[in-house]
Amino acid sequence: MLADHKVNIKSKLTAHWACLMFLYIYADYFELKTPGKIEQIMKLKTPVGETTPGLLVIFSLILIVPSLMIVFSVLLKPKINKWSNIIVALIWSTMSVLIIIGELDDLGGWYTFYLLYQIVEVLVFGSIIWHAWRWPKHKVNL
Repeated sequence: MLADHKVNIKSKLTAHWACLMFLYIYADYFELKTPGKIEQIMKLKTPVGETTPGLLVIFSLILIVPSLMIVFSVLLKPKINKWSNIIVALIWSTMSVLIIIGELDDLGGWYTFYLLYQIVEVLVFGSIIWHAWRWPKHKVNL
């Protein structure tokens, strides 16, 4: 029989956030292969308008926070860790759902792959929330 060791909650949450970062990176990488995308980048166009230093800061924060959650999921104390995972996952999953709603009109087109990534991201966020919510408690012996 193969041993099945219990994985602690911090490792589970860390793995989830790392998974999300791979999903983000590959979705953006494949998006570069859609018609006209490179030309839009060269013209400093984004889906939300012209590229500006402020917009790049916003885009950076959107990726910095989940990146930091990989580290925070290991380092933070349990109570702060639990709630930071729940809160960040709720906020970022809401952003993903809004992106999905915005892309529904392109279903069947070039961005169907992107919609797939967004759906998987929402599922991973849901799993983060579920695992964090069910954070194991120590039994206190009286």
